[in-house]
Amino acid sequence: MNESIVISLGGSVISGDPIDADYLQSFAKILASSKFKRIGIVTGGGKTARSYISLLRSLGINENMLDEIGIYATRMNALSLASLLKGANPIIPSTVEEAVNLMSEYRFVVMGGTEPGHTTDTVAALLCERSDTDTLINITSVDGVYDLDPNKYKDARRFDTLGYREAITLSTGSSVGAGPNVFMDITALSIAMRSKIKVIVASRDLNNLKNILEGKPSVFTSIEEKA
Repeated sequence: MNESIVISLGGSVISGDPIDADYLQSFAKILASSKFKRIGIVTGGGKTARSYISLLRSLGINENMLDEIGIYATRMNALSLASLLKGANPIIPSTVEEAVNLMSEYRFVVMGGTEPGHTTDTVAALLCERSDTDTLINITSVDGVYDLDPNKYKDARRFDTLGYREAITLSTGSSVGAGPNVFMDITALSIAMRSKIKVIVASRDLNNLKNILEGKPSVFTSIEEKA
């Protein structure tokens, strides 16, 4: 890892009903104590986004507008986190380019979604690529990438490492039905592959995240180029 890192913080990890304020506070403290000089964080929309989208879809709102509503939910989560981080951007950027520029001014740059059709994982991968950051930590509801949905199958096997193409194949297969086994979308993985960005898929466990940031033994799946 270099002096910067990007974290994709899944919306389901932070936003329940209500938002998990204790988790966000502890998450912020861990980042503040880390060795990294620049940290980009991209937040998902979680339950807030899903609730609005479900309601408005039932009222006939078109999908493009629903995407926009989801993006605003991600930015609300981003602003909540930024308010807890000393040295974070006070205004949430609406583009990756804005975020990259802010990374030269702030230690922590927090953002949400950017445009319809782009997941926050894709935004995080683009932020890595454009800020020359070589590692992306994807915080999800499970502790890595599995061959089967671990919430349904007791014999599901977690991978310690995967190549990019292996990860894309798994993501393609698991995306049908959009269940918990969708660890990262194909666009985000493709960006990581073309720019050789190491992706670490880990759970919301904060002690585990602290160990990852400190380079200590921890539980995750690493997605990177294989020899």
